[in-house]
Amino acid sequence: MLNTTHLTQYQTPSGWNALLPPRAPRDQKPANTRFASIVIGAGYTGLAAARRTAELEPAKEVLVLDASEIGEGPSGRNSGFASIFPSKPTANEYGSADDDAIRKIRISMAGQDWLRLLIREHKIDCDWDEESLRINAAATPEGALAAGDWLQSLRRWGFDCRVLTDEERVAQLGTDYYTTAFDVRPRALVQPAALIRGLAASLPANVTLLERTLVTRVEGKGPFKVYSAKGTFTADRLFIANNAQARDLGILPDRAVTILTYAALTPSLDEDELAKLGAAPIWGMTPINSMGMTMRKLKDRFLVRSMSSYGRETDPKTVREELTRLYRNRYPRMSSHELEYVWGGAMAFTGNGGFYFGEARPGIFGAVGCNAAGVVKGTIHGKLLAELACGSQSELLTDRLKQTGPNWLPPEPLRGIGTMSRIAWLRHKAGREY
Repeated sequence: MLNTTHLTQYQTPSGWNALLPPRAPRDQKPANTRFASIVIGAGYTGLAAARRTAELEPAKEVLVLDASEIGEGPSGRNSGFASIFPSKPTANEYGSADDDAIRKIRISMAGQDWLRLLIREHKIDCDWDEESLRINAAATPEGALAAGDWLQSLRRWGFDCRVLTDEERVAQLGTDYYTTAFDVRPRALVQPAALIRGLAASLPANVTLLERTLVTRVEGKGPFKVYSAKGTFTADRLFIANNAQARDLGILPDRAVTILTYAALTPSLDEDELAKLGAAPIWGMTPINSMGMTMRKLKDRFLVRSMSSYGRETDPKTVREELTRLYRNRYPRMSSHELEYVWGGAMAFTGNGGFYFGEARPGIFGAVGCNAAGVVKGTIHGKLLAELACGSQSELLTDRLKQTGPNWLPPEPLRGIGTMSRIAWLRHKAGREY
């Protein structure tokens, strides 16, 4: 039985999706209700699992169900950083923390390579960019120390990092708010709603996509019955890839929390205003401090992302006011700090940064817990999950199975109280980094 307690109901549309031409959702129930595989969730993980399963089993039909529309779910609401950084490397029975980090990076690099291939093969217009500045920055002495530690780790793991001089930092970012910054390679920036739309539009012919279709419960031990707002479907195999809502399907009921973060885009800016945002024509910046502000200078707009809430979306008016204030703090010389689009996006976080991956029950496979890095990591985990389900072995899959999964979290209300207290404490501790 599935309950939908944790289903995120967004109050505003994704700004990324609003920039694109209108798209007709695929929401007509198919005549066929029997499939070899059903994928629940049409984000990066779900679409990757569906694509790879369809490739490995070309004679079998795959159904993908999603409660939202392509581009309006979490995959179209992130900041568009195709990150390959390892999350919380830890020593385990297979090696040291550095061994774990290098293994995770190798997997993520394969995900980035596959995405690049799909974008080229299917001519997906999503502003994929591996050349523009991709900066990590800090604004306090404590942040600078953390940045130094992170810089050393990245170099030890094989990243090419270049520290910006004081003059370069101010010139390229257009602000003296930050005291430390460095550029990292390899990396990529992307228009996330355009990417997820393109991936959905290019699925193999034996994949059926059904949007605006909330799954209400799952029953059986194989074949499985999937009950939805548009009827009942049957499959021999299930993939659970709805991330933050996976616990409603019995995956990670005590391993993940739903955190929402908030972003905004300015209206189109003229050349004079864009020049105030730095000499670099396009750049992306993520903060060293997890509570800091993510920013992106686009071709003609500026994106800001900050704030966090647990489980439920914060009032859009409050979000707009706070993001405007943070934007003004960093760029006081802008003629206007108007924000045209403001929106929230849900993510699944685990306590130790572990990503759940594997066969949860016979015939039910799950990949859950993006930890704010779903573009690349969700994609490669969906691909590898399909290979696991279909019995296709690879070195990457072996590497993935060596990773530590998410740890246990206490039940509600302790989970919520603990998470909200931690958010408040980290926000206070961040100081100027926020």
